Amino acid sequence: MDPIDLQFWGVVGTWVASIGTVGAVITSLWFAIHQNTVKLKVSVGVRTLVTPGQTDLPEYCSIQVANIGHRPAKITNVSWQVRRWRTRKKWLQTFGFSEFDDIPKMLAEGEEASFMIPLNQFGNDDDWIVSFPKYLVGDDDPRLIKSLKVGIHTSVGQSFYSKAEKGLIEALAEAYEANK
Repeated sequence: MDPIDLQFWGVVGTWVASIGTVGAVITSLWFAIHQNTVKLKVSVGVRTLVTPGQTDLPEYCSIQVANIGHRPAKITNVSWQVRRWRTRKKWLQTFGFSEFDDIPKMLAEGEEASFMIPLNQFGNDDDWIVSFPKYLVGDDDPRLIKSLKVGIHTSVGQSFYSKAEKGLIEALAEAYEANK
């Protein structure tokens, strides 16, 4: 090899080492940023609670939240949201049923929370399945129910949204039509 070839390969080696260093820095920054974020998996739908020895099978609106990240998460609020065009309507959900999780709720890595709302608790217009669709729609189009999402809000300012399952949307739409 002549001296020019040696200089060329020396420069190529320097460039490859520089690119490798930049890649290592970017990778370590990405891991540092994403390691400190909360990661939650959220689902919401209608569930039937089966209890051994009982013939009555009550239905609930079930909001399931699982911490799939490495950082503990503190859930501070659960909200509902519908959207039409550019306008959004939002509501906060309260709980307080002794058998199920309540707000605030701390989730360690791999833990899950179940927030349950009885659909038919009183057997009248005060039931959640009757009153909630009226709040959602208000004076708007009943098709607004199809855009329903649940929001899970954490103490570090992160929010996670999930579209309601088809069964819940259909149950809310049916209840709205039956109780206009």
